[in-house]
Amino acid sequence: MKGEVTMKKAVKIILCVLLVVIIAGGAVAGALLPHPLRYKIKDIQNIGSRIEVLEKTGDRVTIRNTQAGNLKVVTFTDTHLDGNNKTSDITVGNMVNNIIKEKPDLVIFGGDNVTSAFNKKRANQFAQIFENFGIYWAAVLGNHEGDNPYSIKRPEMVDIFSSYEHCLMLKGSDEVWGNGNYCIDILNSDNSFCHAFIFLDTGNEMSEQDKEKYGIPADENPDDGVKESQVEWYRGIIESGKKQYGEYPSSVIMHIPLPQMKQEAEKGEFLEGVKLEGVCASGFDAGMFDAIKQGGSTKKVWFGHDHLNAFSLMYDGILLGYLQTSGYGSYGAAKLGYDEKDWLQGYSVMDISPAGEYELVRFRNAQSN
Repeated sequence: MKGEVTMKKAVKIILCVLLVVIIAGGAVAGALLPHPLRYKIKDIQNIGSRIEVLEKTGDRVTIRNTQAGNLKVVTFTDTHLDGNNKTSDITVGNMVNNIIKEKPDLVIFGGDNVTSAFNKKRANQFAQIFENFGIYWAAVLGNHEGDNPYSIKRPEMVDIFSSYEHCLMLKGSDEVWGNGNYCIDILNSDNSFCHAFIFLDTGNEMSEQDKEKYGIPADENPDDGVKESQVEWYRGIIESGKKQYGEYPSSVIMHIPLPQMKQEAEKGEFLEGVKLEGVCASGFDAGMFDAIKQGGSTKKVWFGHDHLNAFSLMYDGILLGYLQTSGYGSYGAAKLGYDEKDWLQGYSVMDISPAGEYELVRFRNAQSN
């Protein structure tokens, strides 16, 4: 009898251990296995675009507005489409609704677009949204693309996006640091020049070699940023643009803010918008702002990265600003206990005139998602 009791206890212990192992294994599998977007992308209807692609090279694409008048660009940033189905559903749902409402000619993403582990399926689904819409789009990568050990790497992310017909993102030159340094030249319907968007990769974390190069202690980990080869590439883009078109109004899109953004923001003098956190800028200066100032073409530089900031300021004659943050994943006002009226998630619109001029207008999503 005593032996039977002992055996029953042993069986119970084994079963309990097995149950714990199964539960733990399920939790690990749930965390690591792919999480495709659940939004019904196949239901998205084509709304078309007035854009016509004229030419593509390794780091430059030329498009034309086929109708006279302004060109509408809608921007999103930090969508953070990760393994959290609930927040990703909300983010994609709002994004789709905003595109339907605005009917843009071009959509731009400011980085941290598709993140976390096992995200190849999500990256393809993300691109498919715009195939179904029939709308052209472009993007830069943020610091969280490829930072998870189970994520696809940054070059593969660019390859996936750029393989779709309606994606204007380009890999860029192998001679330039980063993944996705490229330029979009926009022409008006009469082939006169309108505006250029220049996209620059700001990386995800600094290498030990870069820390040594820029004099950063090995035990510090500041945000990465634009490197010298990109600065020289930018100078070449501006020079060739001026040579071909004469007047060459342009804007730069990058994820991590330039150091000058942080420096000027400390004064608290903003053109518009709200600041709810410090500026997480690049930890070094490779000369990008100086190149912008000297080139005389770029008057606006737009960033992502800081989810609680949505403002712009003027620094030495150049507008530096954040695109409107868009995602409900990662951190943000919606997850940090702010009142709904203070949530920042939304999008922004650039209504670009034939002369290449525009103001960025911010919109927040309807809340209580």
